[in-house]
Amino acid sequence: MELKRNVILSDTSEGCAYERPGGGGGERKNPARNRQTHAKKLSQELEKAIKADTAAEGRGGTYLRFNSSAGYEMDPDSFDNTNSKIQLVNVRSTGGDDPVISATVYVPQRSAKYFEKKVSDYADECKATKRGKPKNQPLVESIDSIESVPVRSLWTGRDDEYPADAPKWCEVWFGTTQENAEELFGRFKMWCRDRQIDASDDFLVFPECLVTLARLDGDDLETLFDNIGPMNEVRPLAEPNHEFLDFEPRFQRELSDDAAGRVVPTESDVSVCLLDTGVNASHQLLGVAIHDADDSVLAADDGWAPNDRAGHGTEMAGIALYDDLRHALESAGPIQLHGHLESVKILPDSDRNPEHLYGSVTADAMAHIEMEHPDRSRVYCMAVTDDSEEIDGKPSSWSAKLDELTAGTDADGEYKRLCLVSAGNVDKNGFHDAPYSDHNVNSPVQDPAQAWNALTVGAYADAVTISEAGFDGYAAMALKGDLCPYSRTSVLWDDMWPIKPEICCDGGNLAGDAYRNVLDCDDLSRLTTSNELPERYLTTTRATSAATAQASWMASRILEAYPDLWPETVRALLVHSARWTDEMKREFDVEKGKKGSYRTLLRACGWGIPHIDYALGCLDSRVNLVVQGEIQPFDKEGRTNEMRVHELPWPREELLRLGEAKAELRVTLSYFIEPNPGDRGWGSKFRYQSCGLRFQVIDRRQSLEDFRKSVSKKMREGRGDNGGPTGAEDWVLGADNRDVGSIISDFKRMNAADLADARYVAIYPTKGWWAFRKALGKATNKVRYALVVTIDTPEVESQLYNEVVAQVKVPVETTIQI
Repeated sequence: MELKRNVILSDTSEGCAYERPGGGGGERKNPARNRQTHAKKLSQELEKAIKADTAAEGRGGTYLRFNSSAGYEMDPDSFDNTNSKIQLVNVRSTGGDDPVISATVYVPQRSAKYFEKKVSDYADECKATKRGKPKNQPLVESIDSIESVPVRSLWTGRDDEYPADAPKWCEVWFGTTQENAEELFGRFKMWCRDRQIDASDDFLVFPECLVTLARLDGDDLETLFDNIGPMNEVRPLAEPNHEFLDFEPRFQRELSDDAAGRVVPTESDVSVCLLDTGVNASHQLLGVAIHDADDSVLAADDGWAPNDRAGHGTEMAGIALYDDLRHALESAGPIQLHGHLESVKILPDSDRNPEHLYGSVTADAMAHIEMEHPDRSRVYCMAVTDDSEEIDGKPSSWSAKLDELTAGTDADGEYKRLCLVSAGNVDKNGFHDAPYSDHNVNSPVQDPAQAWNALTVGAYADAVTISEAGFDGYAAMALKGDLCPYSRTSVLWDDMWPIKPEICCDGGNLAGDAYRNVLDCDDLSRLTTSNELPERYLTTTRATSAATAQASWMASRILEAYPDLWPETVRALLVHSARWTDEMKREFDVEKGKKGSYRTLLRACGWGIPHIDYALGCLDSRVNLVVQGEIQPFDKEGRTNEMRVHELPWPREELLRLGEAKAELRVTLSYFIEPNPGDRGWGSKFRYQSCGLRFQVIDRRQSLEDFRKSVSKKMREGRGDNGGPTGAEDWVLGADNRDVGSIISDFKRMNAADLADARYVAIYPTKGWWAFRKALGKATNKVRYALVVTIDTPEVESQLYNEVVAQVKVPVETTIQI
């Protein structure tokens, strides 16, 4: 198949001053309080809580917990004060219809009187505001009670997992600055050494916290809590797990030798780097893609052998290189590779590595391969997840480190990375209790797949036919094109967390019978390479691991064709090329025209199945416009700074000529955030993301001047000057469904003539911690973004591409083979 190359644009935007339209929300509601009675009560509780913390002097500060009244809000910002070094440690909610919100705060000794003064000033009628209201009223009246803080309240795992009596490896999170992190870690290590406590040499540093590991019981945690502060959280250690497969081979060594002899290596510098159990580089189908095993097949820890004893990494490699290995083996012609193969083992042969932070292991793995081959264009493929506990979308140390590595903020943003991560697989025992799609919905993706910047890959079912012996009474559980029974989702997450997975690739299927018994089945799996040489050369694999390997193959194809694209852009093209199948839409009850009905579909299947032809190129009637840009979201005061308005080479005359013919406009925006993790609530200034970006397309009823006014309040001249209708109702998903995370995609379908003037797209910022945490010096940082815009007339022949090319003067060589 021959495609026309994507149209890569440059210098298409102008900067405009930006301020978010609309006013603020209403005044925060607090319970009715008797001023003097309430102040007296809080003063007494504050004094009692401070006295109860007998370790405050040795630790250098005290912990206090402030609780709201049931069903009333409380503003976490009010409890954090940079000048006084007072830190908000965490925010918790009891849940339910009338939740109680609790804010745990660390107060240094020198600021011990801070909250006492807040309460006393509230009680003092002489210090009322000019409007006669009590001083500090919003803060003090939002507090219902104050109490001391036990160390157990910092535990974020399940209650029954708390290491009360027996020691357990734990993640310990400390509040600190990046400048003071090494000194704090040194004190922690000395404390552990003095008490003969096992502790890791690993530690992760984020903008406002340090994360490390120690093997602690309840008494150890009490002592640590009393001596080193501020201690923000204690979490159970993430313990990665993966599947191991052991099926009989279907083909012989001669078949593999024949295929290896027909392989045509890529001439590009693109590689797929597997972060897994290693790779068997002696396999003839893999060795042809490995430059030199000594510097391309490595281990994150120098003490581990880099070869693959478990098998999982070698199975991933066969799909990451060949996609459809069965087709390659059965064909007679050349087999073109689109990337080299690299491997860094991140799992030791015991399948356990409890003394390591896996964020640190992942960082070491990337550093090892990048040191050996710094100039390669690389796709990281990681199908290793933690299945030890359910996650609700909140960042972990592992997912946050993955976000940092992807954004390149571990190296001042100079080296950004393309990372593909599996969503994780469901527990097959759950199919006995519920239909398979219900089980998918109730099984959230696994750590670290909640990472904002990584592209998380779920699975769909492609194979449905079983001819294998021993499967009488069994049939494929999922229809062809439906969500794979193995695949996890983010349906249960709060809408503030990213859509995960973003795409679904082929993960095979499961066999089930009338009694809801389920079995893995070779016929419903994907053929791949085996590590068990010489006993077998081929095996099968499945689930989200296989899907992630296929997505990595797609990413390497895009990078080979367009070597100058950023990681953000390749991610955008994969999502932009995805489409839902009819089976997916039917399974999740999508109702045409009802935006709310798309939520479950989006959070179960992402944007659907990516199509490599859609990502790689264009047709006469389908044009992909690709923009790589940069924006400074905030000024030095943390106020929103600018928007970028892109003018696109729009095929206006051709669209007008097509008149009422149906056309589709699809827009995808991709960027990387800098993470700032910690369980301190996720609103206001404690946002996890450094900034957010959004897009808006000019409406058919707007002039360019009106368009600018509708996006930015700064462009308006007076009240009511809002630029008119924005066309927000035309989008299929709508802002409520799509505007989360760091990749946003939506589409609209209408008459071609109605899209004739849609040539302007604005990219504008939303708030993040860069703006609020000005002391960290990031307020004026810039962020890169990729914008992909496609216009398509799928039902009629058109000359959209030719008209666009005529405007941008694309070179004559515009075709690409697929």
